[in-house]
Amino acid sequence: MSRNWLELMGFVALALFAGACADTGVGDACVPEQVPAGGFLASETYLETSSVQCATRVCLVRELDGDPNNLQEDGCPLGEDTCVPEADVTDSVYCSCRCGAPAGSGVPTCACPGGFTCEEVLETGGDGLRGSYCVREELEPASE
Repeated sequence: MSRNWLELMGFVALALFAGACADTGVGDACVPEQVPAGGFLASETYLETSSVQCATRVCLVRELDGDPNNLQEDGCPLGEDTCVPEADVTDSVYCSCRCGAPAGSGVPTCACPGGFTCEEVLETGGDGLRGSYCVREELEPASE
């Protein structure tokens, strides 16, 4: 009887531990509060580090050419250069977290969930931003 009790207690402890592992929020949808005039450039990565939409507080824009608030599906004005398909926004604008920080900075980091990889995004700037962030694997640059 005591063995069954120990097995049950082990199962309960495992269930509580698994339930305590909260979803990181990486990959959740977000919309940056500030969009540059003319929209984002596909060649740049943008970080908004105070996003209240993200549990991680980091909204990342990567490989998006245009304004995520100006969707083609909503009917863009004729000749509007910042218009983007909703699918591009879904793939390129999402919550992220810092998975790598400069050595000795003491900045907390996270582990990237499945479907994401840790990639250096900012090489310059202060320790508060510089480092690697979780990015979608399918948007990694193709190896040559």
